[in-house]
Amino acid sequence: MQKHTEQSILDNARKHFIQKGYAATRTQDIADDAGINKAMLHYYFRSKEKLYQEVISYTLAEVLPRIASAMTAQGTFFERIEHLVSTYVETIIDHPEMPLFVMYELSQKREGFIIEMKKHAAFFPAIQSFFEQMNKEVEAGKIRDIPPIHLILNILGMTVFPFMAKPVISNIFDVPDEQFEILMKERKEIIIDFITNSLKLD
Repeated sequence: MQKHTEQSILDNARKHFIQKGYAATRTQDIADDAGINKAMLHYYFRSKEKLYQEVISYTLAEVLPRIASAMTAQGTFFERIEHLVSTYVETIIDHPEMPLFVMYELSQKREGFIIEMKKHAAFFPAIQSFFEQMNKEVEAGKIRDIPPIHLILNILGMTVFPFMAKPVISNIFDVPDEQFEILMKERKEIIIDFITNSLKLD
């Protein structure tokens, strides 16, 4: 029961922080949506700032280890790309609010977000490992020579942007929520094909 209540508070807090930002979010609204009173919310999380930090920590702990694991997966470089793209898409399907939340945090340059990022420093060696393998593939003449950062930006742009643009896509193309998830899973295979084919030598 306690774990369920705590998780409900975190889920609802994240929704409010994303939709309204930190300043406009009221703990009373979070408590109401979680089905508890404000006193109970403060029992679990002493203040709005503490809850905010917990939301950041929870979000990064959910996302970064999955991405790091995908970047260091065993197999050929193309298999690692496939695993990375699949992980990005599945992670965002599981946490559709995550891209907007992260973008909001970065745009606000809130110190707490940077501190939490540093706490998850194990993620960064995974990026370096991915880049090193890519450079080896280039040197061996197996893939095109493009800066690794552009490959990551291509993957991020193709996987993350559709989720951030969901309101536009859903309205313009009349895609209901249940069909949107199907569309994103179909897109996963299209992205993998596009990225791998763009790296293959003629």
